[in-house]
Amino acid sequence: MRSRLDTIAEEVGLVMRQRDVIINSRKALGAAEFAREHGKFEEMHRALFKAHWEGTGMLEVVDDLVRIGMEVGLDPVELRSAVELGRFEGTLDDSRRQAESVGINAIPAHIFGQRYLVVGAHPYENFKQVLDRLREDETPS
Repeated sequence: MRSRLDTIAEEVGLVMRQRDVIINSRKALGAAEFAREHGKFEEMHRALFKAHWEGTGMLEVVDDLVRIGMEVGLDPVELRSAVELGRFEGTLDDSRRQAESVGINAIPAHIFGQRYLVVGAHPYENFKQVLDRLREDETPS
């Protein structure tokens, strides 16, 4: 599984180093919400993903989040304040409640066609089967 994941990552230009610890990503999620508010969500999302997997940033460390945010053009003082004060805690809690209400209790989680939920990491073939099923469902009889 790991070698397949590494191959896929390499195909799209990502480096995925193995982490020895599981992190609490809540501060990073708050930083991403700050970025969303400032029109930089996609850039921040990619930068956070890259920092985590390439090992250049600890997503639970505010200084690292601020550095990553600065790299995508976010104001470092405002970002630090938002993360340290937990400005987006309510938003994160609401998102979690909404996810749990539809059966999402882990990440990654993917919803296909507003009908199929795939929770957790799965081989490519599983996703292909869901997409094939979705196509079948949409094909008129």
